[in-house]
Amino acid sequence: MLQILPDDKRSTILCSALQVFVAYGFRKTSMDDIARAAGMSRPALYQVFKNKTDIFRGLAAEMMADAERKARAGFAMEGTFREKLHRAMDMSILEMHRFVEQTAHGKELVGISHELASDISEQWTDALAEIVADGIQQASAQGLADLSRFQADAQMIASIFTLALEGLKYEVEKDRPVEPRLRALADFIADAIEPAPRNAGWV
Repeated sequence: MLQILPDDKRSTILCSALQVFVAYGFRKTSMDDIARAAGMSRPALYQVFKNKTDIFRGLAAEMMADAERKARAGFAMEGTFREKLHRAMDMSILEMHRFVEQTAHGKELVGISHELASDISEQWTDALAEIVADGIQQASAQGLADLSRFQADAQMIASIFTLALEGLKYEVEKDRPVEPRLRALADFIADAIEPAPRNAGWV
């Protein structure tokens, strides 16, 4: 699910930490647990990360970087703007959400992320806004989107989209299904900016 680059000691620790956090939750996981999962001594672990919080923040940063790569890859594939937007959201956000949702400690990990890595989450939101804006601009250049009827450019539309996405975090906290809401949001944006079908409105 998570692709951490490059393949080195730090990456091994982060991948191992993810497995342990998923299995035991953040609060019950110890540095010994992570060291054991990574196949190294505790002193060797402390040479790379100073504590469990440092590891969690490193993991959060890598997960955000992975999501950014996947979102860009989704927009780079062939298809309509709607298909590109859905694919980018599915590969970057929904894939991660499904993974967390299926774990016994998913809700705790989401809460810990808000507590310990909110700044990293904000950086991801900014990065996603840029990715979506780039996707809209590329779609416009390819004739897959029409912004001429709006008093808003790609950056503003992308900002509105990501602001709405931020609101979905509260749905997660309330155990409400996020996927249908995110898909509806993507459809709303696509409906707004995709060119109207030729002869639309004619019988």
